[in-house]
Order: sequence, then C-alpha cells, then structure tokens
Amino acid sequence: MSDSVENKLRDELRRSGERQGWWDASGLLVALSGGGDSMAMFELLRRFFPGRLEVAHLEHGFRGGPSLSDAAFVAEYCEKIGVRCFVRHGDVMNNRLPGESDEMAGRRVRYDFFFELLDSGGLPFVATAHNSGDLVETMLFNLFRGAGIKGLSGIAGRRGRVVRPVISCGRDDLRSFLSSSGIPWREDETNAENRYQRNRIRNQLLPWVRSNLNKSTDRVLLGLAGECLAADADDEEDSAGLLLWIKRRHPFALVSWDVAATRRLPPRRLSSVLRAQGRELSLPSLDRRRLDALRDLVATSGWRFQWANDVEVCGARNLIGWVRRAVLTQPPPVRVSLTNGERKIVEWGSWRFELILEPRGGGRARGRGVWSALIPAEESCLMTISSMADAVNVPAGDNQCFNADILREFPWWSRPGTPILHCAGEKINRSWIPGIFNGMQEDSNYVIIAKVFCCDKLAGKT
Repeated sequence: MSDSVENKLRDELRRSGERQGWWDASGLLVALSGGGDSMAMFELLRRFFPGRLEVAHLEHGFRGGPSLSDAAFVAEYCEKIGVRCFVRHGDVMNNRLPGESDEMAGRRVRYDFFFELLDSGGLPFVATAHNSGDLVETMLFNLFRGAGIKGLSGIAGRRGRVVRPVISCGRDDLRSFLSSSGIPWREDETNAENRYQRNRIRNQLLPWVRSNLNKSTDRVLLGLAGECLAADADDEEDSAGLLLWIKRRHPFALVSWDVAATRRLPPRRLSSVLRAQGRELSLPSLDRRRLDALRDLVATSGWRFQWANDVEVCGARNLIGWVRRAVLTQPPPVRVSLTNGERKIVEWGSWRFELILEPRGGGRARGRGVWSALIPAEESCLMTISSMADAVNVPAGDNQCFNADILREFPWWSRPGTPILHCAGEKINRSWIPGIFNGMQEDSNYVIIAKVFCCDKLAGKT
C-alpha cells in the first residue's frame, strides 16, 4: 500500500513539474514550514527531482514558543541531511502595513524573503506545499467572500516564480507517505482551532458535505476549479488587451482610463478589466459587492472609491484615475517677490519652479515647450503659485491662458495638485498653467500632454 501511494505521488509530482515548467530546472528553493504538507513535498522532491534543493523557513513570530520550535526543527533536519537552509525570524504583527491583516502581512513578508533568496542564490523557482485540499478550501473561502471565476479557480499550479509541486496531491496521501517512510513533521496546533474561517471550512463544513451530500465533493470541486482556471486564463488575455485600449497617461495617476472607452465595455467585461487592473497594480482583490459598486460608479462622474490602503479610484468627466491619496491634498499657495534680473527656485507640492524675472515689455504669455513659458512682467512683481482648485480666486487677465473649457479638461482629482502661476504688477496681470500651450507643436511629448490636459481648441485643432 505504501509503495502504491509513493508511486502515485511520484507520478503526480512529475506531471506537475512538466506542466508547470520546473521539472528540468537547475534547482528549487523549498518553502519548508516543518508541517506535514511541506515535509512530504520536500522528501518527494529529494527522492525524485533531479535538480538542486535549498530550504527557506520564515518564523513569523505569531505563535511564540511553538513557532521557534518549528524553526529549530527545520534547521536541525536540514543540517542532518546536508541541505542548505535559510531561517529568518520576523515580527510580522508589529510590521503590518495600513489595512493589512495578519495573514496578508505574513504572506507579504514571507514571499519577500523567498524572492530575496531566489535573486541572491540563482535558483529559478520557490516551491510551496499547497495541495488539492488547500485548493478546495480556497475555492470555498473565496466563494463565501463573493469572489468571481478567478476566485473559484482556487490556487494556480504556478504563479510567476512560485510553483506548487503537490497541488494535485491529496492531504491524506501525503500523510500516508510520511508515516510509511518514517519522516517526522510538526503539527501546527492552530490547525485544530475553528476560530479561523478557513479552519471551519476544513474541519466542519467539508466533512459534513462529504458525509451528507456527496462523498466525492473534493473531486467535483477540483473539476470545477480546472474549468474556472481555463476560463480565467482566457479572461486574463482578453482583459490585458482591453487595458491597453482604455489606458491613458496622466502624471498624477498610477494609471488612468479613458471614460468614453471604458463605458463601452459590457458589465461583465468591465468587472474583469477592473480585476486585471487591480492585479497589475498589486492591489488586494475586491469582493463581488465592492466590485459591483465600483463598476456602477463608472457610469457616473465626480466620484471616489477607496480600493485599499492609500490608493483611491477617482472618476471625472473624461478620466478615471488610480491615485495615491496624497494627490488629492492641496498644497497652500506660495508667494514670491521678484525684481529685475532675480532668479529663485521655488517648490510647491511635488513641483519645482525656476523663476527668472527678465522684463520684456507687453505681450502675451507664451508657451516655450511642455513645462516653460515667457510671462510679461515689470521691473518688480509678485508671483503666486496656487492650486487649480482655487482657480476661481485667481484674477482674470485679458490674456489669461485658462478658462472654463480648460478647467473641464483637467480631471477634478488632478486639480488640487496642479499649479497655476500668476504674475501681478501695477500693469501686468497674467497666469499660466504648466502643460498648456498657445499653439500646436510638432513634438511627441506635447502630443501626449495635450491628450491629457488640453481641449481640442487649445491643441490647435478645429
């Protein structure tokens, strides 16, 4: 019986390696917690994988003494069998980012550690011990929190540099292999505690379903996961193309979308593209309720939606922007007195201005490229740098370069951080907005800026 289980696991291991693309790799970094799943994976790899193996263990600092004992167990076991082992001790609970749960923070710190070792050690992949039971539990966990097709695909066999050699293996088979081979492992005492939702699914829900509804529940759910994974792969490919179509450039946004193009997307496709954008920006996934709420906002203007931590999605008439919350903060005005020939460097928000007073008589303010202008001045003048959000308070000069049409072309969420430079003297009263032109320029930078900032009339189009 033990030989048949081992042979079955060996075949599954090789199929996973060939399917995921790591079987012929030079080696693997094994994420070894000391638990039954990871110890079984490690020993299967030692027996059947031809490449080099190294081990990584992160002690999170969650469980005190037992956690330290797990780390010592892994280090001693690796030393005994002559495998190189890296152990790191952390204090994850006290180093969480805003909005992170303990689980999210632990995962972030753990994978940062793994990727650091991959980069320094020359190994191409890190192997984690997720198995078919984890996949089924993850499917149900995601289902109950409102996930879509991607969530129902469970756990991918490979995600970038992370591979999962035993994703097709059952937990019972892995434990049977350990017992018959005399391989020790550590049991995490929190696995038996039902205060965590995932543990309740494993220890209470799934046993009841197997006993009362379908004893083949795991097989049925694994089949569904495979279908969802294939559908999600097609969906990701389509969403990537649509993202390229609706994206626009804006200097204040992590990424921005064209509103008109976005509103042409059918509701289900829009949900998929929103999810794809979140993944591209490494944001946590939204549950179905919040995703539907964000999708509904796209049909309106003048809204803001907190996605996670300090990232907000803001909708305006022409652009939807993913922005850091700091972008929405309006810097106070800065006033600078200049006399003839004087030069000053002035900072306002994230902007840096070089102001030089060289009076040239009357005339218009003229754009001299993307971010420079000649503004008529007198022997001495007062220059004020303030936010576009306060444009209504800036005195209107007869040659002022902005008006209501221009303001509408700036998304509301960019106005607090967009400066207006106003020059005032006894006879001169002029204003200028960086990025605005008084004439068409044959310059690729200008074309990009014009699409973001300028209306067609200002860009010289008819």
